[in-house]
Amino acid sequence: MKSRYFTFSLAILACVAFIAARSFVSPVNAQGVQLELRELAEDVYVMQHPLGSSNSVFVVTEEGVVVFDADIRTADQVFAAIRRITDQPIRFLIVSHPAGDHSTGGWHFREDNPTIIASRTQVQSIAEEELVEFNGRRDSSDPIYTPYRNTEFVQPDIVFDEKLTLRFGGLTFEITDEGSAHSTSDVTLYIPEKRIFTLGDLYKAGIHTCPGDSVYESFGAARGWIEILDNIKSRNLDVDTYVPGHGVVQIGRGIADIDELRNYFVSTRAGVSEMIAQGKTEAEVVAEYRPSAEHTNYQQLDRLQRVLPYYYRPLKAEADNNSGG
Repeated sequence: MKSRYFTFSLAILACVAFIAARSFVSPVNAQGVQLELRELAEDVYVMQHPLGSSNSVFVVTEEGVVVFDADIRTADQVFAAIRRITDQPIRFLIVSHPAGDHSTGGWHFREDNPTIIASRTQVQSIAEEELVEFNGRRDSSDPIYTPYRNTEFVQPDIVFDEKLTLRFGGLTFEITDEGSAHSTSDVTLYIPEKRIFTLGDLYKAGIHTCPGDSVYESFGAARGWIEILDNIKSRNLDVDTYVPGHGVVQIGRGIADIDELRNYFVSTRAGVSEMIAQGKTEAEVVAEYRPSAEHTNYQQLDRLQRVLPYYYRPLKAEADNNSGG
């Protein structure tokens, strides 16, 4: 068995793309949820969760398969979908961020023993708090954690800083640590030849987007999140489809997805700031705030309500400083 840790900073080389597309919905998993297989571009697929939980992306080449994100609860379906499309093995698994619904599925790919890629910051979180949570669920008698039984949290092999370019199967995989927004390290994947950009939980389509538990205090009323989105936009990349970590992929919508997401954070900041100017307390903001018209139909409003204090507190401190209070 190969070591699960080593540092990697150079590009990896290989060649050319293969396999015809087809669509299917995979068998029911242990919790009764079926992921939907959708083709995003030639040989690029998303396994989309129908209830808004985590998505998984995979790319088929004649040299093997590259997967972006996998959840222990549904990665068996991802593996089955890959096997139905190609007999090429999974060669790489890229992790968008440490959370278990994106980083734990490597166990289901153990037959292929793929190389797992994560940022240096992610590796620390995966080896510490995420591993503790995973093992607790695995050892629990609660039926909800049945998919964790008799499994293992497979740790990363390749650890990178800032950016890693993987050249494999005739494609370029640009893997970037965008910084901290939803998690301590949010990694994106851009495949220029396919005009596909995956964002993990930096982007949840049609869902109220908020930080993960470990970064609420550093959320800063989404200031850093907006900066990351501005950085992505400033690259002027040729992208047809931005793939969310959760929610429905809007194939071909392009930069409009990023604009809508940025507007979400800007409008939330503005709305909370206006309520602060009106003298509203934190409790009143949480109880009374309503999203802007563009985001009224977003799912999981309870998530926004939980994170509103982390808009209110820094914006209130900023308002007090500006007024000399």
